[in-house]
Amino acid sequence: MFNLKYFTSLKVVIGLMALLATEVKAKSTRAYVNPLNGKAVDLFIVVDESNAYMNSMHLGLVKTALNEIATELNPAGSSPFFGVYFYGATQAIETVVPFKTSLASSLKTYLEKKQYATAQTSPSTLNMALDAVKRDCLAQCRPIVPRVTVVISNLPDYTARATIRQLEKDSSMTVIVVGIGSTATATIMNQLATYPAKYYAIPVSTYYELIMASPHIGSTISDVPRNLNISNALHIPTTTNGVYHTVQLNTQSHATTNDMIIMFSSNCPSCSVFGSLSEPNPTSTNTVANTNRRSFFAYSGYPNSIYYFRVPKDTGRFFLSFLANGMSGVNIWVDVFSLPNMLA
Repeated sequence: MFNLKYFTSLKVVIGLMALLATEVKAKSTRAYVNPLNGKAVDLFIVVDESNAYMNSMHLGLVKTALNEIATELNPAGSSPFFGVYFYGATQAIETVVPFKTSLASSLKTYLEKKQYATAQTSPSTLNMALDAVKRDCLAQCRPIVPRVTVVISNLPDYTARATIRQLEKDSSMTVIVVGIGSTATATIMNQLATYPAKYYAIPVSTYYELIMASPHIGSTISDVPRNLNISNALHIPTTTNGVYHTVQLNTQSHATTNDMIIMFSSNCPSCSVFGSLSEPNPTSTNTVANTNRRSFFAYSGYPNSIYYFRVPKDTGRFFLSFLANGMSGVNIWVDVFSLPNMLA
């Protein structure tokens, strides 16, 4: 007699095997759209392996998702650095992929060695994993490359919020939180993820959906703008006509009791300039108050064009982009100063 239950189970097993064996090739047109990122990223991935939510099959699905994210970020000519850390089961943080691993194929080899960990007493925490990220970044992160940490968890730990804010301030880190299932509430994810959370808090329903979302996660990582050091000039040998060149500013150390003025100067008078508090890659002028920022004063001429933006006093990050015209030898300079009391 035909056993329908057995046949259905067999189809599930075959489907799962096919899913795990699938290799997704990165599309070079999707990753690293911003020329100033130089097809590079310093990426730290932190995975919660608490036994309450992860079993051995789930671990296999996570490995597949991480492989696809790495493949997305490693097209020809790219230079990513990867590091992968597991927490929540063993007492110590497990560094599965040592930071500065530079090839997706090497990341896959490291992940294949990772075994399912049975819970121990006093398991490691997200705070401990983030401390490991901070140490590795302090020692080995590159100065002009975007820095991104991705946290993958069924139950992101709200107590890590202060650690994340400090990591953002000290290391110019962007933290993306990927929450799996209904236990990863939007409230907690939005509090933990780097602002704007509408881009950096990513909910998925299941581990299977995590795999489906991996190209989007990889694309989001590659779109994080590099940090531009305030008061340090940036020289761009060549620009691409019609392409937005984007940077982000870490303004936390410049925050005062008054609003701030951000000055953007360049030697490209015909390059349109846009600023935003909530769009990591701004492409238009102000449409919503306190969101996309229109410069309140702009001078376009020789030898330098200057734009001034007024931003709230509690701003931690500001995003700037200019629409290039193909000019070579572009120099940009950004400075931040507090609004005088008489104008506050």
